[in-house]
Amino acid sequence: MTINSEAVSQKNIPELIGWVQQEHFSLSLPSDRLAYLIAIAAVAEQEVAAELSEAQLQDAFRLVSDIFEQVDETQTERANNAINEFCRQQLLNRFGADTLETSSLYRLTPLALGIVNFYVEQKAYTNVKLSILLTRVATEIDKVFDAAQHGGDENYWEEQVFSVLKYSVEDTFERIDLTQRAMDSQQQSVKDDIAKLLHQDWSQAISACEKLLSETGSHLKELQDTLTSAGDQLQSGLLNIQETVHGQSALNHIEDLTFTLQARLDAIIAWGQQSIDLWTRYDRHVHKFIRTSIDMDKNRAFSQRLRESVQNFSEHNWRLLVAQDDKLLELRDETLVMDEQEVTGQLPQEMEYQELVDIQNVVAARIELQLNELKQQGKPLAIADLLRDMLADYPSVQHFDIARLMIDEACKLGLSSAEIQHTGMQAPWQPINQTGAKVQAHAIDTYEE
Repeated sequence: MTINSEAVSQKNIPELIGWVQQEHFSLSLPSDRLAYLIAIAAVAEQEVAAELSEAQLQDAFRLVSDIFEQVDETQTERANNAINEFCRQQLLNRFGADTLETSSLYRLTPLALGIVNFYVEQKAYTNVKLSILLTRVATEIDKVFDAAQHGGDENYWEEQVFSVLKYSVEDTFERIDLTQRAMDSQQQSVKDDIAKLLHQDWSQAISACEKLLSETGSHLKELQDTLTSAGDQLQSGLLNIQETVHGQSALNHIEDLTFTLQARLDAIIAWGQQSIDLWTRYDRHVHKFIRTSIDMDKNRAFSQRLRESVQNFSEHNWRLLVAQDDKLLELRDETLVMDEQEVTGQLPQEMEYQELVDIQNVVAARIELQLNELKQQGKPLAIADLLRDMLADYPSVQHFDIARLMIDEACKLGLSSAEIQHTGMQAPWQPINQTGAKVQAHAIDTYEE
């Protein structure tokens, strides 16, 4: 729930406080008065003109008085006092009659309607799941983004983009916010119930407390999962709309609105996570209290109740169920002879074991073949290129051993002129396989005879 931004922009906090003091605003609504106000609103909804006579107000008060079991002797006087009090608190507007024979007419003020709507719609907010609201707002945001991509004239942007964001998406965010606040009230109600149970008879209330904690925790888990899954999608949709209208001066009001909606969504998600954290802490606190109470109650009330329940068990209805399974006599049939035949066959080539000596011989032969070719052509030996070609034919687990063998063999067959002349220039690092291994070596261009 957010305060009207225009009202806040026009008045700062001291001005608002001074305005309330100047107008002498005040509200006092006990349960019977609030019930009477809701009853008046329910009667007014059934009237076409929405005006109520004093007789109708008296009938509504009589119904409330009967339900609250109040005395009948002073009913008319109390009804008149309640009507006058509603008029003073600006909950009812009285329209005077032209003649003394004609009674006055009454209409509910916007303040009264706001109070009634809050309490009447509270059930609707608690019954609407957040998943439904988030699905609805995600659909609306996708629709707005599609409309923004197509574009159009000024009327098109106002009707297809701004109006949907302002009166559909923002309204759904408002309902999500109210639903969260209703869940806050539910949490507080659960806390009050747990406190009453623990104060009355905590030993009997343990199971009831755990049930309340479990139910509320599951609701909050649903809230967390829903907000987590839908939050990123909604933020992405709003960001896409904002990027579409960015840079167009005529659409600045749409960009500002999307920024406001992003802030509202951030606040909703943040409060959802904070609410879960607070409830988790409260859950731990209650369980710690129960454990502490049991520990402090050793050999006292708790054990006494346990002894009494055991001693007097025959006085209560009870039933004992006994189930007997067949015993497991044999784990293995002794007549079976273990099969000790050798398993013979031909392994796939990928699974065959290669000794390091065999690999070393292959590497040496391959290096010798390429070195002879390079010697005859007078070309330098680039170890990185040779390694890269050779390692491609072997699994990655053998790359290190093959590279070590290859470099050892290459160093035996020749040197690099850059190392002989001591130029001081380091060779560049060059990759030799797909896993990111690199080697730093000058090309061998001086061969030993």
